[in-house]
Amino acid sequence: MQTLLKICGITTPKNALEAVLEGAHFIGLVFHPKSPRFLSPSQAREITMILSKTAASPVAIFTEHSAHEMVSICEECQIKTVQLHGERSRKEHVFLPPHFQRIYALPASEYRHSRHESAMAVCDPGRDYLLIDHTHPGEGCSFDWRMFHYGHSFPWFLAGGLTSDNVGKALQQLHPSGVDVSSGVESAPGVKESSLIKKFIQEVKQYDCHK
Repeated sequence: MQTLLKICGITTPKNALEAVLEGAHFIGLVFHPKSPRFLSPSQAREITMILSKTAASPVAIFTEHSAHEMVSICEECQIKTVQLHGERSRKEHVFLPPHFQRIYALPASEYRHSRHESAMAVCDPGRDYLLIDHTHPGEGCSFDWRMFHYGHSFPWFLAGGLTSDNVGKALQQLHPSGVDVSSGVESAPGVKESSLIKKFIQEVKQYDCHK
């Protein structure tokens, strides 16, 4: 099965198109104001207009957004997939329209914690994903892969500290449904590097060819 590729924190239409042409399936757009990858809805709309002509899906990255804010942004930007990081967004996603696809993000240390059970109850393994990340997402840190064993019914993305140098090892060790990269394809925080995006995707494709 082909590994899903998600390039997160894209900030320009050029980088979005480059990633899709290389083979990315999902393009993450960050709406967290404190992030160096933050986009306003109007900036995001420029990217989603381009993606609408491709097979790739834009993903709205939310943290402390209410359900009303998430719906408003998604409707303005024509996004149907949300990635839920912050406590408020993870709690209020239950009020989102049922057709929204969810990527429910969890630190590796918490992915079986009971406090997430009620929020995940409306998630559908046939539609939604889990995303397993470091405790501090977006900072280029990986968790201890040797101590992690995935056993959930949801397909899942591996995130946190991935680069072209280690993604092959991560795939061999953990066998996720997909991989999510952001800082690992940047030349500076929030600045995606075309050559790094290409190299990362090539490494994933090489793994798929040999598995």
